[in-house]
Amino acid sequence: MSVQPDSIEFARHDVTAVLVTHDGERWVGQVLDAIAGQERPIQRFVGVDTGSRDRTLEILYDTVGEGRVITRPRDTGFGHAAGFAVNAVFGGQRAVEVHDEPDELVEWIWLLHDDCEPDPEALRFLLALADEDPTIGVVGPKIRGWYNRWDLLEVGTTIAPNGRRETGLDRGETDQGQHDGQREVLAVSSAGMLVRRDVWETLGGFDRALPMM
Repeated sequence: MSVQPDSIEFARHDVTAVLVTHDGERWVGQVLDAIAGQERPIQRFVGVDTGSRDRTLEILYDTVGEGRVITRPRDTGFGHAAGFAVNAVFGGQRAVEVHDEPDELVEWIWLLHDDCEPDPEALRFLLALADEDPTIGVVGPKIRGWYNRWDLLEVGTTIAPNGRRETGLDRGETDQGQHDGQREVLAVSSAGMLVRRDVWETLGGFDRALPMM
């Protein structure tokens, strides 16, 4: 699952998709199909499985090949797994520096969960926003439910004046296109997060002490 055509939309953006799986047999096949079906394809893919006890690893091997899959112990957290995968792909090679120039190469890490099925246009829209503003370091999508695609789960989060986590969503809110615009938020979900590799490198990825869930 690696595509590098001569002519590609947003060609200066180099995207590595990192899929973390954990007992995801029910969903991972659809997720892999969705990644492969992106209108704007990725440049490379790596899957990292954290000790799945179902057929997840077998599905990964059959779909993308053993050479694109890493295995880690079952107690490995999401952040640790994602960081291990990024390091394995780039082998200690430093990220390309970004200087806000219009035609410069920009490297991205696209983080996906095993139950995160991106819309065919997802990556194209994320890159379009990033291409518009070279100062952006992290972009996140609107996230809807798996079983009920009208359920809104995430549209970015911020902090209220009293310190409470603020999602911007009403309880049980359904998707009617009301959150289709773009806005600045304090944080986005790791499900579908697109993060610039130089930013990832500077921060050292996620806190590795965070658990899988």
